[in-house]
Amino acid sequence: MPVVGRDLLVVETATGPRMFHQLVAERLAAELDVPTGKLPPGFDTNDVVCAYEGFHGDPTAIDDEVVTIFTNLKVPTPEPLRLLAEIAPFRLFVTTTCDNLLEEALAGVRGQPPALVACPPANSNLDFDEALLQRHGSLVFQLLGRVSGSTEFAVTEGQVLERMHDFMAGPHHPKKMIERLCASHLLMLGVSFPDWLARFLLRLARTKPLWDSRSLTEVIAEDNGPGQQELALFLRNFSPNQSSLFKGGSPVDFVRELHSRWQQLPPRQPPPRPAPAPAEMARGSIFISYATEDREAAFRLADEMAEAGLEAWVDRRLGSGDDYRYIIESHIGECCAFVPVLSRHTQVERQRWFRREWDQACDRKKDYFGTNLDFLFPVVVDETPMGELNEIRRCTFGTRSATAAPGGHAPPQLIEKLDAAQKAWRKQFARA
Repeated sequence: MPVVGRDLLVVETATGPRMFHQLVAERLAAELDVPTGKLPPGFDTNDVVCAYEGFHGDPTAIDDEVVTIFTNLKVPTPEPLRLLAEIAPFRLFVTTTCDNLLEEALAGVRGQPPALVACPPANSNLDFDEALLQRHGSLVFQLLGRVSGSTEFAVTEGQVLERMHDFMAGPHHPKKMIERLCASHLLMLGVSFPDWLARFLLRLARTKPLWDSRSLTEVIAEDNGPGQQELALFLRNFSPNQSSLFKGGSPVDFVRELHSRWQQLPPRQPPPRPAPAPAEMARGSIFISYATEDREAAFRLADEMAEAGLEAWVDRRLGSGDDYRYIIESHIGECCAFVPVLSRHTQVERQRWFRREWDQACDRKKDYFGTNLDFLFPVVVDETPMGELNEIRRCTFGTRSATAAPGGHAPPQLIEKLDAAQKAWRKQFARA
């Protein structure tokens, strides 16, 4: 998921390439009669507002001037945004700017405007919605608001702080968007936040401390200033395995290189038929997770559980799960029990899709600490000796024993345990 910042908004002008935020700052200084000689080199809107004689601590007092400038300032689409829009696999974008340039880039390149969500809301869309993304083909989430005469937005450091507070704890707290951030690899491109705020944004996208190992990563491309050097040292100490900083140039250089490498990839072969979305799962169902090679055994497990009167859910699609990752992960968050299907096909490296599901289930298991409920119920569906499975089972599920279910035939003791788990969940959590 690209997280786009102001340093990617490089626009062509009659005098050469300029930063969009600097053009806005120059017009704001002229509108407020702030002498540019009093401002630091490369000043921005925060510098202008703080130097304005009529500024008395409330930056919203100049919102009307800012809205007028954004409305009247017409610039060509920044090249980095156009290049990102051309990378078709990117569908969900976060931007820390409050303009409409990313929206225009996506509409121009892809021929269809993206769905828009802002915090605080600038339209009827209040949070991330998978159906909204599927309908529009892409979605832009504006983390710090959108310039408008009727909603709040951020052009000063004080407003950035308030918008981040609202994002985390305000009345329009976008819970689903934060969950999606936590479930995604991130490309942080030209965000240019102060070092402390960049650290906070990275932590916001984690469900666990920075130093906890996880399968998701961040790549950060920022201009090489003192702030980035401090951030690099911080990440090297506390997130060496998940976070990496691009050192080969500017954020614009990174986007150009990324686009070039994407163009060099062989064309993707379209799937034989579109994979349908996973069926909806009733809260408190039993979630069955399997490797593609074990689908028949997994389906049989689900069918036998249903015959026994249990509510069980299994993804019966034959295609990749990536298009519907958020839906599947939501189901794991709402199931009463998790049944990982073990076999010789699961004795592989952690990059396989089912391993992501297992990692999330192990995190979910923490919700059960301090209760007498079981959540993980590993089963073995082939003749692989348990001794060969022990290492993967211990590394993933601790000391939890696995039940033999040859070919996906569920033994009575497994049905009994799952029935007890489902009933206990309904009694304890169904009203939550």
